[in-house]
Amino acid sequence: MPDLPSATFPFPALLRTRGLKGCTALAVMLILAACFATGSHATDISVCVDQDSPPTAYWARDAQGNKTDVLTGSSIELFRTVFARMGLNVTYLASMPWVRCMKTVEVGSVNFAIDAYIDKDRQQLFVFSIPYQTFTPQVFFDANRPVSVTSKADLKKYKGCGMLGWSYEHYGLNPADLDLGVNEYKQLFAKLKAGRCDYFVEELEAIAGFKLLGFNYLDDPEIKHGALTDVEGARLFLIAGKHSSSARLVPEIDRVLQGMLASGEVARIIAKYQP
Repeated sequence: MPDLPSATFPFPALLRTRGLKGCTALAVMLILAACFATGSHATDISVCVDQDSPPTAYWARDAQGNKTDVLTGSSIELFRTVFARMGLNVTYLASMPWVRCMKTVEVGSVNFAIDAYIDKDRQQLFVFSIPYQTFTPQVFFDANRPVSVTSKADLKKYKGCGMLGWSYEHYGLNPADLDLGVNEYKQLFAKLKAGRCDYFVEELEAIAGFKLLGFNYLDDPEIKHGALTDVEGARLFLIAGKHSSSARLVPEIDRVLQGMLASGEVARIIAKYQP
């Protein structure tokens, strides 16, 4: 698919509802005119997300715990709202691995990805929105094989596992520092319990979110976790390919996000999806 679909964009409606004035209004109109060439009435954009990453993006389960076709989560609701206020409909793609998701955004075949972490390598490839949520870094280990880890330096004393395609730069870790051979959390926990690694690092909210899918990892007596004193919280971003036309919409996305953050609307959306 193209970077952005052809569309006739409803400029007057956008200006009325968002209260843009003067040069700001003109700038947004020019950006959107460049991104949405006249020719069709569609204003759909595509956004990919990682597969089943509660509480931000996941497939809802029915009463029997079976996966439904309803995609939900705090980031799903947040960006559906953001794009609606820009006069856009969003189509979410949630069936591809995260590595492939990022690649499709990089080359422009998908407009955006959400819930991305930032690191030096990714900054060469993507344009980032302002952060809209911050997660709490943790180290997870087997209760029967405890590790003494409270800092980034301590992590280097042990063998760590991780997820393929994930960013661990905020933990002071490079891909070469970790055994990256899985792409699902249940595989990561199984690997830890099997003794194939001493620990893995992950954000507390990401692991706690699996309670929404029926997996209460934090109550597992075989698994312990603790804080790392010198690791900053992991921030979540929307990303667009650095050289894609989609990147030109990021400033307007930021403007809508800033308003929602300032009003407390983002916090209210996030609170709705806490397990």
